[in-house]
Amino acid sequence: MRAFIDSGRGFAFGEAIYPAGGVYGPLKDRYVTLLIIHEGKARIICDDEETVLSARSCGFFRNERSISMEYTEGRHTRVSWCEGYAGDVSEALASRLRSLPARIPLPQRIESIQRIGVELGAGSGSNLNQLRNALGESIFLAYFHEAQMSEQERLTPRSVLRARFYIDENYEKEITVERLAALVGVTPQHLVSSFRKHIGVTPVRYLWQVRAARGHFLLLQTGLPISDIAYQCGYKNPFHFSRQISEQFGMSPRQVRENKGYRMASDIAEGAGDTAYGMALPDTTVLQPAPSPAMAVEDPAGSTAP
Repeated sequence: MRAFIDSGRGFAFGEAIYPAGGVYGPLKDRYVTLLIIHEGKARIICDDEETVLSARSCGFFRNERSISMEYTEGRHTRVSWCEGYAGDVSEALASRLRSLPARIPLPQRIESIQRIGVELGAGSGSNLNQLRNALGESIFLAYFHEAQMSEQERLTPRSVLRARFYIDENYEKEITVERLAALVGVTPQHLVSSFRKHIGVTPVRYLWQVRAARGHFLLLQTGLPISDIAYQCGYKNPFHFSRQISEQFGMSPRQVRENKGYRMASDIAEGAGDTAYGMALPDTTVLQPAPSPAMAVEDPAGSTAP
């Protein structure tokens, strides 16, 4: 994160409404920008590269020379952003950044972080700036994570995506590999092999994971009898449900409910030995990550409204 963002200069969050379109920029300083289009449409020109963002999408931009945003004339546009100053990067890292998707559909986690960042306002104070900078780092990391997931999904065969979607929406029904394969138009052998390659488990294993996760949710969020939850989630009987919950979550359905999902830390649950040796460590040993320079900054990035 610190390699491509000058975290010593902090982050800024903001939002704006363009009732009938408009233009922002060009900005001549070097920025990293995460731009979110909540409503409307935008055309971003970053170092002569053009990207179009539509409603409910977001994009990552790192400009060396200039960046500007054009919001469609005559169209109501609501936009928000997080920005920081660009740091110096190696060619290898620059290449990796260029390989990221310039835009992705707006994920809920990014929207949530952005909302908190905007609500902090533009004030300055030690604790406030530390919180704002932590959110700034978090939202860019969230974009990189979501972009990677989006790219993985793009490379996942359509048959696998359709099979996974069908399981997600119909987990309570009787589902077999043969039926799934017929629905998505491939052989059972091909589906199992491709599903395992791209999702990491077989379709049947994924089905049981979805059922167990849904059952766990219902245990915590409803007062339904355990047997009713088992049948609602596609289990033949409560005993199978109980066994799967125990295997996946480390406690019985009754314990899940009693403990409200809390799991003891391993040192308490197992009474594990915990020994700290008193010998001096070499100077090169790092026990904890060094605090980010952003934690000491008093002023967020200075620009006001993409």
